[in-house]
Formats: sequence, C-alpha cells, structure tokens
Amino acid sequence: MEKIYGKHAVLEAVAKRPDCVLAVYADERYYSEPVLQGLSVKALGKDMIMKLPKDAVHQGIVAEISIEKLLHDFKTWKHELAEKDAATCVVALAELNDPQNIGAIIRSAVAFGASAILVQEHRGAGITAATVKVSVGTIFAVPIVVVANLNSALKDLQGKGFWVYGLDMEGEPLNKEHFTKPTAIVVGNEAEGLREKTREHCDTMLAIPMAGPAESLNAASAATVALYAWSTQNS
Repeated sequence: MEKIYGKHAVLEAVAKRPDCVLAVYADERYYSEPVLQGLSVKALGKDMIMKLPKDAVHQGIVAEISIEKLLHDFKTWKHELAEKDAATCVVALAELNDPQNIGAIIRSAVAFGASAILVQEHRGAGITAATVKVSVGTIFAVPIVVVANLNSALKDLQGKGFWVYGLDMEGEPLNKEHFTKPTAIVVGNEAEGLREKTREHCDTMLAIPMAGPAESLNAASAATVALYAWSTQNS
C-alpha cells in the first residue's frame, strides 16, 4: 500500500483506476467533487498528514492505493495485444533508478499517446508514490506493464510487429527517422544508458541531435523528445 497526495493525483486515481484506491482522506472542500460521490471519504486529520513526507504538498487530499493492482502482467498484456498499426507506441524503461524520471516519462508518454509503459520487475526504481506524484496522476491513464526480462519482452514485441528503438548518443539522427511500424522506445539508465544485451535487442539506435553545447539530455527529457518525434508522424 502506498499513500499518494495532491488534487490531481488522487482525483485521477479515483476517476481512472478506482479498483486501486483503498481509501480517500480529504478536507471538506473536496466533499462535493463529482468523482468522489458515492465513496466513503474520511476526514483528513493530522495523524494522516504526519505520515506523509515532511515536504509533501498534499492540497488537503490523500489516498491509499494498491500499487500491485495498478500493474499489469506482461504475459497477460501481450496476449491481449491485437495487431497494431503504425500509430502505436510503447515505452520500455531499462533500469531507471530515479522515480522523478519515471514519473516524468509516464506523463510525457500519456501526453503524446503512448499505449503502455513497460517497467522491469527486479531492476530500477519501480512504481512508487513519488512516481505517481510526478506523473500528476497520468499514471492511471495508461497500462503499466511489469516484465521479468526486458530483453525477452522486446523480442516478443518484435514478434508482434513492433520496431524497437533504443535511445543512445551514438545512434541514428532522431529527426531523420520515419516511424512506419508499431514502435517501442527503450530508455536506458540515467548514468550508464542501455546495457549491451539490451542494445542487441533493439532494431535501431536513435540519437537526439544537439545544437547547443550540452552533450546530452537526461533520461526523461530524451524520452519526451523521442515521443514527440513519434507523435508528429502518428497523431
């Protein structure tokens, strides 16, 4: 069980994934919110606020959610995956350790129309309350799919007709790529990038051309640029 807080995160959780919401605690100002009607909303007291991070900006509303219920199993999800056209994109996170980056990538993925986010079961930061907060509740609008072995999952996606792109400084120019097939974008670790084995499971490595003195973008920014590039061809 995780505690999430803030107006957007909590109301999106209730609206999009009520099955994940275990309890809601709120100030009186939220009692008239349409999405909360029919729920047993508890008064938000000091005892609950004390359980939040000291710097938490809770905006008068907190929810307890089940992260386990939020997640999808890859084997089940892939069998439900129908034949996809080019206007399909999934984002695979390879050993990302910063919940802030993960949340930001999820927010961008939803903004640009991605169909799912793949996260590793045993490597990386996973999905936490911090991830939900940074995503501003958008995490509840897209399937979060857990994979035991990312490389095997990428191979399965290729078998479904997906073209797998890895983000790397030494790749082909992103702005010259034509996204003509269902797309998987693989984002690597913040410090080390993609492992060699994962690179081997990518069909194409893509680099973001840099005009200024900066050598690279962080993981979340790079993913956002790649998602935007894909969306301009598949909106």
